[in-house]
Amino acid sequence: MKAVVADEIYSFYVNDVISLIKKDDNLQDVSVKEEKLKELLDKEYPINEYTGIGEGKNLIVIQVEALQNFVLFEEINGFEITPNLNKLVKDSCTLYYDNFFQLVGKGNTSDAEVAILNSLYPSLTEPTNNLYHSNSYYGLPWILRDNSYTSWAFHGYEREFWNRDKAFKAQGFQKFIAQDDFVFDNYIGFGIPDREFFKQSLEYIKELDRIDENPFFAFLITLTSHTPFKMPPNEIYTDLGELEGSLTGNYIHAIHYADMEIGRFIENLKEEGLYENSVIAIYGDHFGIASYDEKEKVNVEKVIKERYDFDTMMNVPLLIHVPGEDINNTISTVGSQLDFLPTILNIMGIENEKGIMFGKDLSNKYDESYAFPMGYIKEGSVISKDEMLVRDKALFENSRAFNRNTREEIDIEKFRELSERALEEIDLSNYVLESNYIDRLLND
Repeated sequence: MKAVVADEIYSFYVNDVISLIKKDDNLQDVSVKEEKLKELLDKEYPINEYTGIGEGKNLIVIQVEALQNFVLFEEINGFEITPNLNKLVKDSCTLYYDNFFQLVGKGNTSDAEVAILNSLYPSLTEPTNNLYHSNSYYGLPWILRDNSYTSWAFHGYEREFWNRDKAFKAQGFQKFIAQDDFVFDNYIGFGIPDREFFKQSLEYIKELDRIDENPFFAFLITLTSHTPFKMPPNEIYTDLGELEGSLTGNYIHAIHYADMEIGRFIENLKEEGLYENSVIAIYGDHFGIASYDEKEKVNVEKVIKERYDFDTMMNVPLLIHVPGEDINNTISTVGSQLDFLPTILNIMGIENEKGIMFGKDLSNKYDESYAFPMGYIKEGSVISKDEMLVRDKALFENSRAFNRNTREEIDIEKFRELSERALEEIDLSNYVLESNYIDRLLND
């Protein structure tokens, strides 16, 4: 075929010109991206009332499997789903971010980790850990290491799953405690029960604390509340009535168990003398119940007493607990897992001096704030404090928008510019991954 094309002089030169035009377009596109990245590198993060309140403390981050925001402060027949998280939200030492949204691509839980730790949008094509595990990163583990912390990750599943063994090393963790490091003989769902995971992780954390006089960073990823949420009879603590036996009912049982073990873990940190000098951050990785599952949508609506849509589905809680501080506040700035890194760095009193962050500090006040979700929803969708655009997969004109408070449909046109901005931002972050841009920053 190549020979035929070459023999036809007209076609040869036409294709050659087209190739040159495309090459020139690509160079221009790269040039534009580089300029935008320079602007992002110059972005300033103002100080606020929470700047440095966690300075010098250990950092313990708990990523809770499938924890959605709607379960907090909900009761079913007097049964409180998340009593320990509710108590923590009300504690004088806690900041609660209630407009915080998941940001995952093909890699689900592992992509949440990429966004949380690195303030980058995950890949849209393949799990980020698979495509870019050999990239250079400069996110939370590396930043803390450069500030004398030791960074360890903990997960009770196979270390090769989602390519974590390679990805965690690239992202700066010095040790990854995985399934083969735990001893257990009773399984719930995919593996080690959260009770045993937290209990044994605490022993490793004590070892981590003894390494030197410097603070540590422990990143814990729970497992038990993973779909299909099947809990053993001895770990079911109430009868959910008409929800019993449904996926939503099973989910509520699993989340109640996870909440119980988080509460137990915090109490054990106190007993071991590790609580007072540690900042504790807790968030959900992604949704557990899909709003596009018509049967379960009805079941969730029985719990929340309103329409269950994409905004509620992707809304995960973020709690940042700083013992000894009188800071209790609910912060409703709209953000996503992209925003965790700049938010927690501000609290820890640490600046990101080498890397790049697409997120914002959620503790700062903004005239307007948005989240640009992706993965389970078409990129270009937009969430604001009071409204949401669900972008159509083919045509913007077929998108839908609604008021998040009244659930009434609204005009999509007001979102067109924001939707394009979302696409540009996601594309720019993808360029950072594809070009291994952070490696250049670190070696300049």
